[in-house]
Amino acid sequence: MKIFKRKGRDYYYYRTGAGGKNWVCTFETDRGKALAMARNHQRAASGGLTVEDVFKVLLFKLDALPKKLREAQRIEYGQRLMQVKPETLAFSEAWAKWLAMPNKSKHGNPAPNTIKGYAAIWRRFEKWATGKKIGHLHEVTEKQAQDYMTDLWASGISERTYMAHLKQLRAMFRTLRLQAGILLNPFAEVQKMELGTQSREAFTPEQLQTICSKVTGDWRYMVGIGIYTGLRLIDAVHLKWENIGDSIKVVPQKVKRRKNKPGQKREVTIPIHPALALLLAELRRKRRGKADGYLFPALVREYAKGNAYVPAAFIRFLKDECGIETTADIEDGVQRKRRANVLGFHALRHSFVSMCAESKIPLATIQDIVGHESPTMTLYYAHAEDAAKQTAIKLLPDVFNPPQK
Repeated sequence: MKIFKRKGRDYYYYRTGAGGKNWVCTFETDRGKALAMARNHQRAASGGLTVEDVFKVLLFKLDALPKKLREAQRIEYGQRLMQVKPETLAFSEAWAKWLAMPNKSKHGNPAPNTIKGYAAIWRRFEKWATGKKIGHLHEVTEKQAQDYMTDLWASGISERTYMAHLKQLRAMFRTLRLQAGILLNPFAEVQKMELGTQSREAFTPEQLQTICSKVTGDWRYMVGIGIYTGLRLIDAVHLKWENIGDSIKVVPQKVKRRKNKPGQKREVTIPIHPALALLLAELRRKRRGKADGYLFPALVREYAKGNAYVPAAFIRFLKDECGIETTADIEDGVQRKRRANVLGFHALRHSFVSMCAESKIPLATIQDIVGHESPTMTLYYAHAEDAAKQTAIKLLPDVFNPPQK
């Protein structure tokens, strides 16, 4: 095989194809190395080289490149190799494919408004990718994912919106990995953004009285549980009759695991306030004495549809029936304020803590009732005894039956 140098060029070349019409550069200035490279190329083209031989040639060529270019080429070739998959999915087909997936969310089927939000997130990314000439999901590299999130942040969005986009894009690529031939999720290593703490408020005494006077149906008993136990919505909805005796015993679903007992969640014991005892007795009569299963089976079914349905229903009640404004402008990172819900069912938990504080109940007792696992609080306060909690709960006012003036 003959090799040669072209006029004005430092590298050696060789000819291929019919009549030698194609010129191939060896990227070698040493004649011996160039000749060996040309022969290896010829053997590879004729099937005389194994895959391992070709890989060694590639490594040899990469090692000969300048350091900065060498590392960039290694990454590019590695990504291209990882993307060679028989299954592909075009961006234009991805949304419909994801929407039809039964496992698109680990929290059940998203609500319609949630789906609209997800669609907007995907449309923005699809438009950006199309502008970059990226046609299929498996072609998206980690660098391109980083570039997109940089572009998104530069548009002036809040930290919370940034995280919502990142979370949804990660989830879509994860869900569609088999259909799209994705081996590595390009958004998996994109840096998360720390969120500022969102302000939450407690209801005023006047608001609580309005709520208690207007609430009906299952929500009447849910509100009572929220006011006198401080339970989160998810725990109140899923309460079972077996949890209720002289007190309420429940394992909060969102509480962090105790460091001293790995693999176990702490059961919280909450004494029953006299006003709540009357409400639970009333509910039991309505259930015709049934003492098994969930207290609120209808709400459990609603919650299973998506965890936004039930809290949204309570917020509508606050706005429409009670005339309570549930939203406020809050600081959201360094770029802007946003409108957010600050009053909802969770505000009953804050109201419970506030009433406890106003009734001079020791902080350690409040901590034990609401199930806080704050390391700082645990350092300074021991857990309260059941008798102390029972005495404390009785000190709370009867919001459902306030004294007549």
